[in-house]
Amino acid sequence: ENRKLFGGVMRQAGVAAAPAIYALENNIERLREDIENASVIYDMLKGKMKKIGIQEEVQTNIIMLDLSKAGIYAEEFCEIAEKKGVYIFEAITNVHLPNYKIIKENMSNCGNIKMVQCNFSQYSSKYQKYKDHVQTNAFDTAFNGGALMDINVYNLHFVTGMFGKPNEVHYFKNVGYNGIDTSGIIIMQYPDFIATCTGAKDCSSPYAVYVQGDQGTIIVSGASSGVCKDVYFDAPKKDQIGKKATDTKEKISIEQPNHMLYECQDFMDIILNKDEEAYTMYKEQTQMVVELLEKLS
Repeated sequence: ENRKLFGGVMRQAGVAAAPAIYALENNIERLREDIENASVIYDMLKGKMKKIGIQEEVQTNIIMLDLSKAGIYAEEFCEIAEKKGVYIFEAITNVHLPNYKIIKENMSNCGNIKMVQCNFSQYSSKYQKYKDHVQTNAFDTAFNGGALMDINVYNLHFVTGMFGKPNEVHYFKNVGYNGIDTSGIIIMQYPDFIATCTGAKDCSSPYAVYVQGDQGTIIVSGASSGVCKDVYFDAPKKDQIGKKATDTKEKISIEQPNHMLYECQDFMDIILNKDEEAYTMYKEQTQMVVELLEKLS
């Protein structure tokens, strides 16, 4: 559970690890100062916020706040932060990736989109404990440990980042003994097509994304929708029954040395350049996904 301990409920701990490694190797004194500042802020906040929960102690430069009882929604929270000159970023990898942008650029080659399928199913190392009724953060409702918030959120970002907000959205889930969703499927209805997002922590399958159009299909494989490792374009196929299978896929992706670094670079560029347009774009994407998650939860 160290990942949860040091990174809150952030799934991609590598996002924090990259700058942390640099700090350890190049700026250990500054890191110590950063941790001391977090402790000072913690002491200022502890016991003074009636509706906002705060962790019991601070051991790193991360302070976790619980806003669930504050009556503040994501949009309002961002507005308050912006008035104080504070940027609010969501640590979500895929919308910042070069290969994600390549998918967007090649989407028109698919023609009219008819179906979108995303599958991020990853058997949790804590699932056996969960089956034995041993509670861990990975399957705790208090830590948003369900498949929707922990895994399927990447699929949700993938689809909405490409196509925007759906007309309708529904979540069908497998529920464990404590009410947590151990796996589930999101069905998203758009005007001209349907998207399905599968996320599972109680079973596994090969990671896959299919964006199917009447002129071709974009296939994402090799890793989850949060990584977009290998991207291919495949021309439409007719009846293949009884015929020898032929590989017609064309690889269109590039090599991404570390998929977790691109969002850090985008965040840094926004802050240094005061790029309000880029900040607003990512903020509105996050707000849209938060709104959908609240509806699905």
